[in-house]
Amino acid sequence: MYHYLEHTRDPLAELDAAAAVLPCGGYLTVELPDPESRMARLLGPAWLPWFQPQHQHLVPAANLREALADRGFTVLAEEHGPAHQGNDFFGAVALTAARLAPDPDRPWGPPPTTGARVLAGAVRVASVPCFAAAAVLDALRTAAARYTDGGNAYRMLARKDVP
Repeated sequence: MYHYLEHTRDPLAELDAAAAVLPCGGYLTVELPDPESRMARLLGPAWLPWFQPQHQHLVPAANLREALADRGFTVLAEEHGPAHQGNDFFGAVALTAARLAPDPDRPWGPPPTTGARVLAGAVRVASVPCFAAAAVLDALRTAAARYTDGGNAYRMLARKDVP
């Protein structure tokens, strides 16, 4: 379940289903954005995994460990740094630009006005250097995160022990 549970309506039901189909001794790997990561705290609402409606649930690692144990799984390994996704700053720029000037041609929005088109174009042009800086920051942050335990995501490997 790589970046799957956060997209579901009921993550616990998905874990129930995995427990039902896996035989004793079977393995389950789960990878999720870490809502308790440094980047989640630093970027707040501009942190890419908070975006809606794609991500419906962000599960802290301790909650996932408990949910797995409740379903008869034993967590064998947990990684944070190696699971890091290198897009925090780039995503923050993209989300912020979209909030400042939403795409005037989005199908669910009001009919586009000239002012909305000018604003969107100005924000896009102004954000180019921010995207460039964000790409550099993401590369540096990813290198550091992979060698530490400070990633923005985590993964767990669990074995089903109880039928």
